[in-house]
Amino acid sequence: MSGFSFPILSNQELLPCLKEMNLPLTAEQISKPTFEILQRIYEILVTTLLGVTREELQQPVFMAIDTLEYPELHDESIPTLAFIKSLNRLLVAAGIKDFNMQQDLYKPDSNRLRRNLSGIINFAKFREEKLVPYTDMQESVEHLLEETAELEELNMRLTAEVSKLEAERAAEEPAVSQLEAETQQVYQENQQLNKQSTLLNNDVRTLKQQNNALADEASSAKFKLVDAQQEQLKLKGQIVESPERLQARLEELAGGVEKERALVTDAERRSRDLQARMDTIAKVEKEVVKAIRQMEEVEIEVKKKKEVSSRVKQLRKQVNANQAELQQLEATEQHLKRQQASLTDRLSRLDNQSALKREAAVSAVEEQLKEREAIEAENAAARAKTAENEAMMRTLRERMKEVQSNHDAQVSIVLEKYQSLRQQVQQYHELLEAATAPTPSNNVDTASLSSAVKAITLR
Repeated sequence: MSGFSFPILSNQELLPCLKEMNLPLTAEQISKPTFEILQRIYEILVTTLLGVTREELQQPVFMAIDTLEYPELHDESIPTLAFIKSLNRLLVAAGIKDFNMQQDLYKPDSNRLRRNLSGIINFAKFREEKLVPYTDMQESVEHLLEETAELEELNMRLTAEVSKLEAERAAEEPAVSQLEAETQQVYQENQQLNKQSTLLNNDVRTLKQQNNALADEASSAKFKLVDAQQEQLKLKGQIVESPERLQARLEELAGGVEKERALVTDAERRSRDLQARMDTIAKVEKEVVKAIRQMEEVEIEVKKKKEVSSRVKQLRKQVNANQAELQQLEATEQHLKRQQASLTDRLSRLDNQSALKREAAVSAVEEQLKEREAIEAENAAARAKTAENEAMMRTLRERMKEVQSNHDAQVSIVLEKYQSLRQQVQQYHELLEAATAPTPSNNVDTASLSSAVKAITLR
């Protein structure tokens, strides 16, 4: 079980991942790493995953380098320190916090290298997984920016409309105040007219009743006059002519007629007065109706004014809400702009990294091609050396065969000499035994013995 937040990969698992990341590293190089190989590998990883270019790694901090007494002595150490700092930052981001220059870079350990590569690969895969949410976030940012622009435009339109309405309201304020004063005055006049109308209506009803009564009386008087005239005509034919009585009767009737005419005249006069009063009341009623209509118009205008005021309040509320929403959107926009800037920077770094990866891949391919050419040249030299060695082996075999045959011939000669010498020695021993024997029959020729010893000595 690994003590880190990522699994430690084996060489079989590391090699496909390294190949996918275009890192020229073999299993043998992982097992026996060197500083030259790891410096190139780590430099590719730093430029790819941290978005730091080689130029930035090589670029010193001019404000800091000016403080050095001999800055030319640090031309190599400053880029090296920048590279080690970036490498440490990458390893910390990958979950490795015990970076050691000696064990991880200058005299690398294979187990620590496998652990570091496992952590960096895990970090790279995690980084690739976040690219999809980044793309979605980028689209969301663009959508929110569009909505923000639309809301800003809407807010500007509403603000302009509110300003226009407020200007119109300010321009209409004197007219509205005058209209309200006139409305109040008309309302008071209307109240008085209503009271007068009520009184006049009562008077009209009374006068109508009186007029009707007087009309009835006038009609009755006319009927009586007509009846009196008829009766006068009728009585003219019946009465005996008595001038005094007739004259008295006529005077009586004439007096009655005069009274009736006076009553009729008075009734007509009263009727004309009532008609005049009724005409006046009708005019007053028309004025009241006109005033009521004006009041209704004023009420409509007041209602419109209230509606406009209510709409202005609503627009103000909406403007305030839009301003609050706009502030929130501006804050969101600023946040999204920061995220966009960060993501744009990350994208640019990714583009730079991809370019660097392509450059690294191209350089790695070129190096591989050069290594391949060197290996092919070495193989050709090895084949030539092998052919030369084989020719030498054949020559050596032939010489060995010749030496073996000479050796066999010499051994045969030595064996033949050995057999001959052995026979002679045996003969010498026999002769010697025969010479040392006590019996007379065993006497050996001294000349033969001497010749045998001489022959052995010569051999």
